[in-house]
This record gives sequence, C-alpha cells and structure tokens, in this order.
Amino acid sequence: MRKAAIIFLFMALLPLHGCKKEDAINPRHTGELYLDHSTDIAVALQGIQNADNSLWQRAGWWNSANIMEAMIDYSKNSGADLSGMCRQIYSANQYFEGGDFKNRTYDDCGWWALAWIKAYDQYGDARYLQTAEDIFAYMVAGGWDNKCNGGMAWQNIDRYKNAITNELFILLAARLASRQSTIWQRAYYLDWALKGWNWLSQSGMMNGDYLFNDGLDKNCNNNGANAWTYNQGVILAGLKDIYLLTSNPQYLQSARQMAMASMVKLSDADSILTEPCPRQNFVPDAGQFKGPYIKFLSELNTVLKDTVIKQYIVHNAAVAWSNAQNNQHLFDGYWQGPYENWQGSTTGVALDLMNAATVEMRQ
Repeated sequence: MRKAAIIFLFMALLPLHGCKKEDAINPRHTGELYLDHSTDIAVALQGIQNADNSLWQRAGWWNSANIMEAMIDYSKNSGADLSGMCRQIYSANQYFEGGDFKNRTYDDCGWWALAWIKAYDQYGDARYLQTAEDIFAYMVAGGWDNKCNGGMAWQNIDRYKNAITNELFILLAARLASRQSTIWQRAYYLDWALKGWNWLSQSGMMNGDYLFNDGLDKNCNNNGANAWTYNQGVILAGLKDIYLLTSNPQYLQSARQMAMASMVKLSDADSILTEPCPRQNFVPDAGQFKGPYIKFLSELNTVLKDTVIKQYIVHNAAVAWSNAQNNQHLFDGYWQGPYENWQGSTTGVALDLMNAATVEMRQ
C-alpha cells in the first residue's frame, strides 16, 4: 500500500481522538480481506493514542509495547510508513520510570526490547537495537539468579520465577543472536537462549497437557496457576528462532507439539481461542494475552506451514471480526461475542489477529 496522507474517519473517532499523527495509513481497501480489516483497526488505534506519550488509551505500559509491535507488523504487511510513530513513542517515553524502557519488572523490559527489535528491523534505526541490547544486559545483571537452580526472576524485588519472564528472556536472547555482526556476539546471546530454555524445560512449569502454568511456588514446584495463552505463545517463537540459529530439529518439534496442544486445550468447542479467566476480568493485562499467542503461533507457522494452524488462525479472525467489535473498529477481548466493551489492549490484540490472518492467507 502506498504512503498517503492519513484519512481518519473523523466523525466516528472524534470522541476518542488522541494526538495528531504524521504517519501514513491509507484506509482505502485493497480487496485483500484481512489486510483491509487490519487497516480499519490500525486507523482506529491511531485515533486512541494519547497526546502526551503517544501510547494507547485503556492499555498499560507493557500492553503498549505489544500494540506498537502490532502496528509495525501492520506496516510490514501493508507498506504503511509508521516510522514517525516509532520515533514519537521512543522520544516521549525514553525517560519513563527507570529510563531507556527499563523498570523493576523484567517481563515489561522484555516486551519493550522485542518491540524495539521489530522497529529496528522495519526502519533501521540503530538506537532501537542498542536499546534492546541494553535491556537484555539489565535483565541478565539483575534478573538471573540461583533460586530454583536458575532462571529469570519476575522483578528485581519479588524473585518469583514465572513462565512469561523466562520465555521473553529466551526469545529476546535468540533474536539478539541473529542480529549480531560477529561470531562471538552471536554465540553470547545464543548461549543465553539455550541456557534459558534448558532451565525452563526442566523447571516443572510445564504440565501434563504440554501447557506452561504461570510459575513456581516457594518450594520451586509448579504452582498450578492459570496456563495463560501468552505463556504458550512466546515460547513458540523462541524455539522457532533457536531452531533457525542451530538447525536442530528438536526445537521445532517441541514447538509444534506445544502449538498443537495449546490450540486444543485453550479453545472453546468452536475452536475459538479463549483465555482461562472470566470475561469480566479482561482488564488491560488479561485482555492482552491472546495477542502474543496468535502472533507467535503465526510466526512459527512461517516455518512449519501447517494447514491446521493456518485454518485455526483464519477461523478465529473471521469470528472475531463478525462478533467482537463496535462500529469504530474497537474490539472486545471475547472473540465469540457479543461485543460489550473495548480496551486499547484488546483492540491491539485484534490487530495481531488480523495481521496473522493476512500472513497465513498469503502463504
């Protein structure tokens, strides 16, 4: 899609309008169904950005990192130039909390590092890759310890060992490895990715259904807490990236097994991805979880090219589009419907879903 001036659906989005945008999204439809759906959602998301920091209404700090990633994925699929959006977010938030997109919660750090790697890949600004590398160094220095024989802690104060922080650490290490210019730098990050996976795979967090529960209890045993969707998604991309770095098929085989299990165990009777918590608990956090799952499931499928995964993603996209949005293309987190309320986080997740369906339909 060519770069063009932004055309907002002004009357529809006026009550939600955020800051003025310089970025180019052409809202004219192309005839490519899920790309057109993505365009509608991307325009809606630009209408709910905050004027002060360019982040999104009804979305938290880490949620906004995920929404930014979804927007960059849309940029990649469509050709829209959102480099200005990335610059605005970087400059407006560089000194937030601990600065340079670091804070005391290491999973937050991981989400932002992954987002800046994606921005670097798309737009080539070396600051973004350096920021991701600095965040990784911060995570290693303060997060990895000997409690439960290793692994990343959730926070620098609360040393809870959970699945999502460790999965993000593995994925971040693998992504940094593949973007290094020297053998020793590549080896350094790959070593951490392998060390992280070896610890996580032996930690006991995976249950008998091949799903990761939330974390470990004080005795370093599986705490039996919810097997959130994102806990099953991030590791798919981590293992896929390790496979691409090592050519060892065992990592891809493990990812396939987890993907197939999670599509069954975390879906309703109509094969719709469903978070294991009540709908009324879809605050910005729980409402965000399905986005990383569907995004990374689709990433895995760029290697697997499995028709079951393709059909699953496209089916979920069709159902969500029909049942989970209002007339401004803002989305509920419950894809089965009926629509009740939107969040910035759940709308960003819908963009992840339509982005993934676009990629699947092009394969």
